[in-house]
Amino acid sequence: MNVRAIVHLTLLPLLLAGCGGGGPGEDRIENRNPGNNDLNVVVAFGDSITRGSECACEPYPQRLTALIGKSVLNTGLSASRAIENVSRTQEAIDKYHPAFMLILYGVNDLIASAEVASVLAALEEMLTICETNQVVPVLATYPQPVGNHLGFAERTLQLNDGIRQLAQAHGIYCVDLEREFDADPELYEGDGLHPNEAGTRVVTLAFADLF
Repeated sequence: MNVRAIVHLTLLPLLLAGCGGGGPGEDRIENRNPGNNDLNVVVAFGDSITRGSECACEPYPQRLTALIGKSVLNTGLSASRAIENVSRTQEAIDKYHPAFMLILYGVNDLIASAEVASVLAALEEMLTICETNQVVPVLATYPQPVGNHLGFAERTLQLNDGIRQLAQAHGIYCVDLEREFDADPELYEGDGLHPNEAGTRVVTLAFADLF
């Protein structure tokens, strides 16, 4: 049973939401060599879906804090693009010293006609910055756009395939929000892109199960 079904039924925790093959082997995410980073700090990194600016509800990072007993800091920036925000990765690490970073980035690049390969290259730079700074990164796929944003669905699915491959290549966890949403229109705001209240709960539980 996926997170979407659980939200509709009970809101209980789910099995690990991996992208395809799941995580790198552990039952729960760990940072075994955090250096000067704080094991109790997680950075949520991304665009308006992370920021929660399009839903009149509590964003997923704040909800996640209550579930996992760690400080989950919301560094989402509305309307931002992965290609233009690689440098923010280092800035967030320098400012907050997180042991973990949750990365959900790239759909705005596609909407602005960027090539999928360029977005994936930016995401890989983010991963490299995390790894260099002893921060454990997590990638997430995007929910498939529906409704008014259905025209971007095909390229988003291509991006998601690349994200899965990137996570596998780096041996890191990947949270498959595409799978969890399953293009269910009941989980989106009216624009067909941003999660609504129910969708935000799906996102929260998917990330929570890592910890």
